[in-house]
Amino acid sequence: MLSSSEQIKRTYAMGFLIGGIFLVCGLILLRQVSLQNERENALYLYDTVSQLRTLFQRQIALDFQTLRGVAVSLGHVPEKEILPVLKEVNDNNAFLRMGLAKPDGSVDLVDISGDLHRNVNLADEPFFQKALAGEPALSGVRRNSLGPGAVVYCAVPVYAENGVSGVLVAVNAADIFLNILGISLFDNQGVSSLIDGSGAYVLRASSGGAVIGGQEGDIFRLGSLEDTKREQVLENLRDHRRGVFFYIADGKKYFAAYEPLDVNNWFLFCTVPAAALTLAPNALLFSICVIIGLALLLSFFLLWRVRVISNRYRGELERLAFVDPLTGARNANRLKMDASSLVRHNPDQIFAIWYADIKNFKFYNEMFGYEMGDRELVRIAGLLAACDGPLSLCCRVSADKFAGIRPMRDREEFSREFQRLCKRIENDAARLSRAFPLVLHVGVYGTDTAGSGELSFMDMLNRANIALRVAKEGRSDTCVFYSEDMRGLALRQLDIESRMENALRGSQFKLYFQPKVDIQNGNCVHGAEVLARWLDGDRLVPPCDFIPLFERNGFIVQLDRYMFSQACAWLQQRIRSGKEPLNIAVNVSRLSIMQDDFLQYYSNIKERYAIPDGLLELECTESLALFDERFRELVLELQKCGFRCSLDDFGAGFSSLNVLKELPIDVLKLDLLFLRKSQDLKRERIVVSNVIAMAQQLSIRTVAEGVESAEQVEFLRAKGCNLVQGYVFARPMPEADFEALLDSLGDRAMPLAQN
Repeated sequence: MLSSSEQIKRTYAMGFLIGGIFLVCGLILLRQVSLQNERENALYLYDTVSQLRTLFQRQIALDFQTLRGVAVSLGHVPEKEILPVLKEVNDNNAFLRMGLAKPDGSVDLVDISGDLHRNVNLADEPFFQKALAGEPALSGVRRNSLGPGAVVYCAVPVYAENGVSGVLVAVNAADIFLNILGISLFDNQGVSSLIDGSGAYVLRASSGGAVIGGQEGDIFRLGSLEDTKREQVLENLRDHRRGVFFYIADGKKYFAAYEPLDVNNWFLFCTVPAAALTLAPNALLFSICVIIGLALLLSFFLLWRVRVISNRYRGELERLAFVDPLTGARNANRLKMDASSLVRHNPDQIFAIWYADIKNFKFYNEMFGYEMGDRELVRIAGLLAACDGPLSLCCRVSADKFAGIRPMRDREEFSREFQRLCKRIENDAARLSRAFPLVLHVGVYGTDTAGSGELSFMDMLNRANIALRVAKEGRSDTCVFYSEDMRGLALRQLDIESRMENALRGSQFKLYFQPKVDIQNGNCVHGAEVLARWLDGDRLVPPCDFIPLFERNGFIVQLDRYMFSQACAWLQQRIRSGKEPLNIAVNVSRLSIMQDDFLQYYSNIKERYAIPDGLLELECTESLALFDERFRELVLELQKCGFRCSLDDFGAGFSSLNVLKELPIDVLKLDLLFLRKSQDLKRERIVVSNVIAMAQQLSIRTVAEGVESAEQVEFLRAKGCNLVQGYVFARPMPEADFEALLDSLGDRAMPLAQN
């Protein structure tokens, strides 16, 4: 029998042995957990770097795609028009400057601000030589020799019939890449950089967001790294392979991963403290030493926490890449991925790919502010999303543009459904905006269109966008399906937009005058309305081809001001020559009137040409009069400056007697759609008669436009209408013809036109 002391020793020995076994098992378990944790950290770090790599490649691909599209267009543009075209193209992009380099490397670069840098020599640049050889190319990051900061040059070849005729060059701010590098990683503890094949830095960003790009150094100076690991990293970089390693700096352990980019032998490099990926392994070790069971539970908890954090960060990256920040729904990137998969996995299903735009939304923002505009966009997005089904998707593309895909049984049914949706959108917003109702215009591309099987989703969406432009030009159909004829229309509109600036500078827009005849005083010419006509060489461009387009793209403001200035110059010349001054009416678009400097600009031009008060008449449409009470204040200010104000097209739209009651206008222009489209001539003439009578009692002069017959003239004369304008007397005519007409008439009456 063992003595008690021996039993105690044996018990202690057994306890120590069991404790040692559990301690060793715990340490082994901790080691295994640590190794597993490191592997998961590496995989997660790889995943994070891969997602940043996707953002980089998408940015580079987008720049090259934009340049290729412009390069194709430049093949048909005369050399002297290239710089203006590039300036116009760059207004819709983020390039600092663009230019078309000749084969000898010389290039004139135009800034986004319009400044021109001539004879920049790129002949010795590798990226230029590569692009000249027929491949798109990207330069290294370099200091901006023409301004502050760092830049990257993008270049694509421009082809002619005999091969490469030049290189389209665009300069991007390095900040575009720095914005991607600066994306918050691992609770703002991760740092991303661009490196080259030797490990040297190309571009850096600190975790706090401060730019460090362009400094000397490489990744091997970050901290302590074993020589064997250094050689392995260098071998991976030389072989253009990805990899991961860790190093020690300031007593802390860091993980680092690198992923090759498909350009310039660049790599995306990311470092993050191990503490940001793992939660206190030493505490886990101490816990295991105290009690193995608690250590095991804690290790499982840590693994769960790591996965939770990984999922959270992964979800954050996905939210940044695929969620619209305004609506909280999918964005265009996500729609492209999901819709492409939807079409690919349902080859027998006919889909409608649609692209929508909200008419008058810009005016809505101006009236009610951008905060209310954003709320309206969220509401509309909700209405569109409510129509989603198992095979239906939609998103907000940008601003007030939406896109989506949905199954389609037949086009008529699809159109009816969208018309009902458009009514809901318009009716809910109508209580806020009577003059500018929110109308959803939709362009649709059906996969039942011939040749659609060869198109990608984005190609089909682009064709839906072309159909949208046609829908916005129409007066009735707000839902239009794409046809191949529309591509020709889109190209013609692009051609007009590419020539409009030069046409304005070249004085191709001419004054045409349509006389206004005083039918109450012997049919004498009282004045004229000035109309814009585009004389392109020997060809007269129809107003319907460019006026609606200019109203959409905003160029109508420049055209309005040009025509007003030219009309003032003509009137000044007539007054100085001693001839009888005439009342001249000039149209102003609603977009022009909404400019902040509208009153100042028009008043200054009037004073510059010394036009007496009462001779200039500004015509605005009836719909603008319904805008809000600010228009009444503007009319009063214009009258104080010596302008006469007329309300154009009364009767053609949302005619309201409230306009006559509230607005202190001088002239009311009646659109004789009253009579031309009438099915009950007697009733319509009663309406016209009473409108003229009300205007007389309010001391408002009346002008009937669109008058085409002597019978209409006699009717209007009998009812007291003051002036008549229309084909019954004369069509719009050039300046010289109008002056000849005035000289030939003298004080005599204006005869009726010969049919």
